[in-house]
Amino acid sequence: MTVPGVPVAEGPTAGPVRRRLKALDAFRGTLVVLRILIGSQVAEIAAPALLHAKGFGLTVADLVAPGFLFILGMAVPVSMSALLRPSDPRGPGGRRFLPRIVRRTVLLYAIGMFLNAFPFLREVLEHLRFVGVLQRLAVVYLAVSLLYVTCAWSVRPAAGPEVIGGAHRPVVRVLARGFLLGGFPVVCVAVWIVATYTFHNPWSGCADVRALTPDCSLEAYVDTGLWGVEHNFDGGRFDPEGLVSTLVAVVNCWAGLVVGMDIVRNKRRYDTVGGVRGRVSLLTVVGVACVGAGLALGPVIPIGKQLWTPSYALVTIGIMTAGFGLVLLAFDGGLWPSPDSPHTSAAPAASAAPAASAASAASAARSTAAVRRGLAPVGDTLVALGRNPLFFYVLSELVTDTLDYLPLRYHGEEGTVWSVLPEAGLAPWMPAPLASVVWAVLWLLLFYVPLARLLSSRGWYLRV
Repeated sequence: MTVPGVPVAEGPTAGPVRRRLKALDAFRGTLVVLRILIGSQVAEIAAPALLHAKGFGLTVADLVAPGFLFILGMAVPVSMSALLRPSDPRGPGGRRFLPRIVRRTVLLYAIGMFLNAFPFLREVLEHLRFVGVLQRLAVVYLAVSLLYVTCAWSVRPAAGPEVIGGAHRPVVRVLARGFLLGGFPVVCVAVWIVATYTFHNPWSGCADVRALTPDCSLEAYVDTGLWGVEHNFDGGRFDPEGLVSTLVAVVNCWAGLVVGMDIVRNKRRYDTVGGVRGRVSLLTVVGVACVGAGLALGPVIPIGKQLWTPSYALVTIGIMTAGFGLVLLAFDGGLWPSPDSPHTSAAPAASAAPAASAASAASAARSTAAVRRGLAPVGDTLVALGRNPLFFYVLSELVTDTLDYLPLRYHGEEGTVWSVLPEAGLAPWMPAPLASVVWAVLWLLLFYVPLARLLSSRGWYLRV
């Protein structure tokens, strides 16, 4: 698994796609970098744009979770690409993946519960959360994987006339394909809209509330009714990773699934620079359209991560789709070729131009190659982080939680190692929000990046 909850390509059927497209690992690595930078902020002094929006709105921090869900969906067809091959029988092909899906779901949920319980103090265990980021990834992974296993056969080339359940295969194929490629997200969003906007919270202070408000929402009523306020995040009336909002969060994963299916089904398009650039154009257009649709829907259904509204899902799907297109262009579309590429090192022939022009072109080529050689480690680092993102997610959580529980006095006030060190060592020399950013960047460059490069050089990939 290469992002929280994302399976990597396994076996000979999926290997070529993973070897060919560095963008898959690089995009995961980019999300890991974003997650580390956001998760390493010091809440007391961090800029609001780097913290989650309160209520409705969108910040940089609100892009991390939908990014992981998107890449989770992309990895599902890559790791189970055999289901899209015409020679693979529908029934046995799908069933043989079920044990793997169940195992990963259980392990993801268990790791999430471990992080919620850490550092296993009594006050933490008494108010233990039953949901969280990894728990949501586990549930979403299960739903999207089952959707793919059940309906992937419908997008394969027809193998011949068959009858399924008394109905002709073409009819069933059309229905299954429609549900896989559009019906599934429409049903999820429709159920959320109907349930959310027909619900009136009977709690005191909420009976007269007609607008969509997190504390009086269906999400709050369900979460508090199931496990109580004391088990919600920060003791609030609702949990941002609760059950109702997961119904729309699964749509972000579905969007990644569609992109991943395109990668598997159109391998030849991704073999050439021209083909990759064509797909990048399509991804960019789709991404911009989704962002526009989400912003247009915003005045009707507010954009907000806390309730994971459909407008928020549309905007973040658009950002991730276009973002993956940019990474794809950089790593597989010739925008960021490797430093040893013949196009970067070969000097023009002397006979092709006058001597002065040839010398100038050769000098420019050498300068360009030098710049690309300097940038190559950045790309390699993103790929290295992208190959072990679950490990780095868990590690960053453990580091932050541990240092945030170690007490430390500063100027006579009680604090923690995590909050006092940047405040005492960095804040006196720069604005407080900048000190929080510098603190996060130092952790990234001095700890996580060297560790990622070490794991990659040794070929150690920690997966579930």
